[in-house]
Order: sequence, then C-alpha cells, then structure tokens
Amino acid sequence: MLLKDHNAPHIKARETNRTVMGDAIIALLPLYLMAYYFYGLRALALGGVSVVTCVVADLLCVLLRGEKPNPRDFSPIVTGMIIPLMLPANIDYAIVVIGGLFAILFVKQPFGGVGQNLFNPAAGAFALMAISWPEKVFLYPEPLTRLAAFGETATKLTEGPAHALKLGGVPVINALDMITGNFAGPMGATNILVLATCLIYLIFRRTVSWQTPVTFLATSALIAGLFPRVSTGALNSVVLELLSGTLMFGAVFLLTDPVTSPKRGLSKYIYGIVAAVVTMMFRRFGGYEQTVMFAVLLMNALAPVIDRLSESILRILRRVHLEPRKRRNARAPRRPQEKKAAQV
Repeated sequence: MLLKDHNAPHIKARETNRTVMGDAIIALLPLYLMAYYFYGLRALALGGVSVVTCVVADLLCVLLRGEKPNPRDFSPIVTGMIIPLMLPANIDYAIVVIGGLFAILFVKQPFGGVGQNLFNPAAGAFALMAISWPEKVFLYPEPLTRLAAFGETATKLTEGPAHALKLGGVPVINALDMITGNFAGPMGATNILVLATCLIYLIFRRTVSWQTPVTFLATSALIAGLFPRVSTGALNSVVLELLSGTLMFGAVFLLTDPVTSPKRGLSKYIYGIVAAVVTMMFRRFGGYEQTVMFAVLLMNALAPVIDRLSESILRILRRVHLEPRKRRNARAPRRPQEKKAAQV
C-alpha cells in the first residue's frame, strides 16, 4: 500500500478549500457593494489594497519555504477582504497594509500556512490595529459621505452606537436604520439585513454549520435581555447589543472559520455559548467597544480543549446509555437452543 503524506486541512467531504473560500468571497461581495453605496470608491480601494497585501505576503512566505504556490488557495483573498470591513471607511491605507502583513506574516504563516493556523488571521489583524490606533479604528464617517478614493479624507467623524453603550448611554438610532446599515460604524458590519442574508447563504451552501453562529447570537441576546446595559428595557437592550458593533459580522465570518473553530457537533454548541459569554463580558468590562475579535482569538486557543471536552462528554453519555443494555442482556434467560449449543 502506498501512503502519501499531505499537510492539513484534510477534507473528506465534497467541499474543498476553493469552494469554501469561494463561497466566503461571494458572501463578502454584497458587503462591499453596500460600503460603496454608503462611502464611495474608497471602500473598494481599501478592499483592493488589503487583498493585494495579503496575497503578496502569503505568496512570499510560500516561496521562502520552498513550496509551490497553490493558485486554488483563496484564503489570503478572504482574509484581505475581511480586514477593511471591520474598519471605518476613512481608515489610512498604511494601517490596512500593516494589518494585512501582520495577519499573514505573524498569525497565519508561522504555523504552517493554510489549514494550520491556530488563530484567525483577520481577528489578529484587527486586535493589532485596535490596540495601536484606537483613535482611528473607532471613529467613523457618517453614511452617504462620498470619500475620496485616495488622499486626505477631511470629513466629520463620530462614534458608533457601541461606544454609547460602552459609556452607559442609549444610542439614538431607530431599528430600521440599524437593520439597513444607515448609521456610523465599521463599513461592512452595519447592514444587519445583508449580514443575515450572507449567513443564510453560507449555511445553505454548507460552507458553515449553523450551530456556532445561531448559538452565539441566541446566547448574546439572552445575556443582553437578562443584564441590560440600557435603562429602556430588555427588548431594546437585545436589539442594540445584537445590531451594534461587529457582533453580527463576527458571528458570520470569524467564529465560523473552519480552521480555527471546533470540529465536533457538540463542540460547536459549547463554542458558541462560551464565545457569547466572553464577548458580552468584554463588552461590559473590557477596554474597547468592539470586543468580538478579542473573544474570537481567545476562543481559537480554546477550540482544541473544547473538542476534547466534547469527546469526553460523548464517551460518558455512550457509556451511560450502553451499560443498562449490557446488564439487561447479561441477566436475560437463555433460549433452549442457546442452552443446547452451550452444552455441546
């Protein structure tokens, strides 16, 4: 028998890296169209610069390892598309380039490249940018502001609704504007209607499983209702928490990353629940208004532990289920044919 050694990911289903990442690209495109509608060509230019940065950095790392480039590896394109969508549309190109380089050179490639990274590269890039340039990452232009594709973008900047929640205030935004993305925030994370459609598409295509995002959003809603940060009622608290910041975006595109998330069914439920608890705790007690990416990085580190915990729980449940059956079979009287066969 001839055995061939191949690097991860080891995919046994019909999905491949190309189809999974291709579906992610298709799901991200409507967010760029909406960003173009609200902010103009600069949104598309940011995406293009980020994608080129990630692709070139990934290619250089592959060549330095002496490997052959894989033209079917779309993962750096996905990473490059995700990074600007979590940022304001007026962000400096230099910051996006640094984020893309950090995502590939420090978060992805040191672990062996595609399918082997421990942390989500885009989440790692956002963490670096948020810590290094919070005054640029958390201030947003008003929607329907046409920004110059290149050069200075002198425009009025404002905080998003997540900032008001962080300070204990109540954002003055109606629910319709929040659903359609007509409020200041990350250029790809404000249109909740489009994000929900993207999630439905990815689940329908079986690119992602529904357990993690649905469990994450449901648990976040439950915590927001039980422990509201606003004085306008539990229902309003749920709406504001779910629709503000990057919570929905993280649920759709980061927590569902097939490389850095758990693999077992039970693990995905646990992963979503714990991620929601961590996210809401970070929102309430952390130092930043956007906390989903930090929660994602922590959960990435815990994913193998959750998988092992899930396996242990399943083994215990199987043992509890099978032991009574074994005892009943042992106590059951033998049939006459069985007794005769035993005597022979």
